[in-house]
Amino acid sequence: MRKSVIFLINGLGIERPGSYSIDIDQAMPNLSKIKETSYFTTAITSSVEYRGAYQRFFLGDTYKSEVNYIKDYVINEKMDANPVYQNLKNSSSDPNTKLHIFLEPTNDKIVEQVNNLVNRMNLDPNKKIYLHLILSQITTKDYSKLISIINYIKFHINQRITVGFVIGKESLSEEITKQELDYTKKMFFFCSCERWTETEKKLQILEQSNVLPCNVQGFCATNSCFIANHDTILFFNTRRNNYDNLIKAIYQNAQSVFKEPVYMPVFALIKLYSNYTIPSFIDNIEYENSLANILIRNQKRALIITDDKYINLVNFYANGLNSINNPIICFMQKTDDFYKEDYIERLINETPYDFFVFDYYMDTSSTINHLKEELTKLDMIIKNIADVCTNNHTLIITSLFGLKKQLPLADYNGEKVTLDYEMQIPIFFYDYTYPRSKYDLFPGDTNDILSTALHCITADQKLDSLMREKTIIGSILKSIIK
Repeated sequence: MRKSVIFLINGLGIERPGSYSIDIDQAMPNLSKIKETSYFTTAITSSVEYRGAYQRFFLGDTYKSEVNYIKDYVINEKMDANPVYQNLKNSSSDPNTKLHIFLEPTNDKIVEQVNNLVNRMNLDPNKKIYLHLILSQITTKDYSKLISIINYIKFHINQRITVGFVIGKESLSEEITKQELDYTKKMFFFCSCERWTETEKKLQILEQSNVLPCNVQGFCATNSCFIANHDTILFFNTRRNNYDNLIKAIYQNAQSVFKEPVYMPVFALIKLYSNYTIPSFIDNIEYENSLANILIRNQKRALIITDDKYINLVNFYANGLNSINNPIICFMQKTDDFYKEDYIERLINETPYDFFVFDYYMDTSSTINHLKEELTKLDMIIKNIADVCTNNHTLIITSLFGLKKQLPLADYNGEKVTLDYEMQIPIFFYDYTYPRSKYDLFPGDTNDILSTALHCITADQKLDSLMREKTIIGSILKSIIK
């Protein structure tokens, strides 16, 4: 039975100008031989760490899926039958109270769904509605895109809605300090903290100050967006996020600010990962092309080999942002047996799995010399896998992300050099069923790599593949893309 294997050397990328050059052919002679007989192309990756890399690999562009799902199954003509929506509408009916909508600005298109919800609620014309932005972006490189998204939101948002607070998702510690509580009290309940109506200018200053968006302390874009007793809060989340630090800060401050008993209904669009009981419109979004759903509809099973510390994270993304025990996705840790060819042969050919992911990463914790030694060890495993796959199975050797880091050359030579493998990663593809005379391997992103590997063993028409039949137009496109 034909199977498909992906070997990930996470951290490996295409050397950028100015990077210290590691002779990969010398460090990995087996990979060098595979290059001579395999298809080769590249992928662009925006990920710089495991969390984002796994999400892109297993789910691709989630925001498009999420916006479409919300449009088709949540905010539509059928929502009047949703009891949580009715409770939200009823709690927001008083024109003398405010509706506070918290949103992560990760995609500009989501504003259309916010507008759709507000329009369907048909609230009193005097009702004040505020949109508060939770910044979840994890690198300063995200600021340029973030500014573009926020400008789009401000321009396209319903004229009845005003942008209020802007705060980093990770700005509050798990055990919220008194200083954090005092600051959020000023911001949420009095609007007496920093005030920046020119949010673009403020974000540019934060970028120059090297403050990560997710760590932004918080500021107000208007003086009138404070939370009052009897106001309603809606988390317009597009996935099962955890906002407990933020919710805790709101609840604890409310108890000390309001003189009368606190009445502040809180709702969520998608069920939150929360210690609080917060009613939601739906429990979860189904990602049609998550690894789990692809395997289910094609009756296949997967084995993922990764470090124990990453199993929960990989499991979460592979199951479409769900933390479940799925019997069709199994895990194991790398052992010394992987250096034995007969062990790899039995693992791939004699186990009931159809799809394998070997999830390894370049150890950049010490020196360049140590890194070369690690690559040489991985190269032996690659040889064992390639020997089993040649003329039998699909094999893809690639990475999920590159890296940029300074390392000393060796224990005896402390001179530091910069490895710069960001943005672009290599893809080596081998499958005996694709003759070179008829097919080409096109560039793509990391989710296309997953789709390609699964397409080879399922012929699933819902999956895109980087392998395409040669055409004159295709050859021209590939030359342009390169």
